[in-house]
Parts: sequence; C-alpha cells; structure tokens
Amino acid sequence: MNKDTINTSFFIHQLKQGQNSAFETLYHLYFQKLSHFANSYIENDEEAKEIVQNVFFKLWKKREKLDIEINLHAYLFKMVKNSCLDYFKHQKVKANYSQHCENERKTINDLALMDEPSSQYIENELLQKINASVDKLPEACKRIFIKSRFQGMNHKEIAEELEISTKTVENQITKALKFLRLELKEYTALFL
Repeated sequence: MNKDTINTSFFIHQLKQGQNSAFETLYHLYFQKLSHFANSYIENDEEAKEIVQNVFFKLWKKREKLDIEINLHAYLFKMVKNSCLDYFKHQKVKANYSQHCENERKTINDLALMDEPSSQYIENELLQKINASVDKLPEACKRIFIKSRFQGMNHKEIAEELEISTKTVENQITKALKFLRLELKEYTALFL
C-alpha cells in the first residue's frame, strides 16, 4: 500500500465516522484546486466555487456510503467535472425556458395588439399614462418637452421662443425622457 492509499483510506474511514475534522481537512486541501478546475470548465469564478461547495455538501451527505478503496482525489475531481456538466445542462434549460417565455409574451402582445378593442384599450391607457407622467414633470421641463414632442418644434425654435440656450433645451428634454422611461417602463415591454 502506498502513502496516498493509506491517507485516502484514513480520510474515508474518518468521514464515514462523521469526523468533522477529516471533512475540514479535505475541504482545505481540495477547495482551491477543485474551484480552479471547475472554473476552467465554466469560466465563472463564483459559480465554480458554488459548484465545489455543492460537491463537498454531497460528499458529506454520501460519506457513509463511500468505498474505502476509491481514489479520493480522482473521485472529487470527477464529482466536480460531472457537476460542471450538470451546470451546463441546467443553463441550457434555463435559456430555453427564458426564450420560450419571451416568445409567449411576444405572441400574447401581438395577439392583443391585433385585437382592435384590446389595442384601442391599451392605446388609451398608454395615452392617459403618458399625459399623467408629463404632468408630473417640473413646469419648465414640461413646457419644453411639450413644445418639442407635441408641437414639433426643434431645439433652436424652443430656445428662441423661451429665450434660453439650446443646451438648456437639450438638457430639459433629456431629463424629461429619462423620467418618462422610468414612469412608462411597464408599457415599453409591450412594444419590444
């Protein structure tokens, strides 16, 4: 029997007995190596560390069933490799589900927009929300925004009429648009 086999047998025996000190020793010996190994697969340091944490958790849960004859080093690396492969499968399932949900959302929105009464209702609701949101703007900002977006005036025309700089007009319109994007974010999803 070589030295590694003796140490492995000893650690496995200690683990099977529920010895926390053996588990902690293995954890400290292998955590960084296994994390680096996992990260070489998935290229995400945090996810790699989480995978290794889960491997150690599984090892602790399975400790009573561990075979004394196994090569613990190879066993741990194989567990990490398999967990990385499971991670990829899970990511693929998540991506497919997310795409499916996005497709469903778009289909529902398209159907709602094709339905004339629903479309009219959404349009009326949106117009009310836009008007209410514009009314919330500070007075000077609101005045400039209305002249630009509802009256079709360009920045120079607004600046001349209000006797302000075009830069002030640009800043106020930018401020208004930023505010309106936040106010109307639930509606923008309908049209994307």
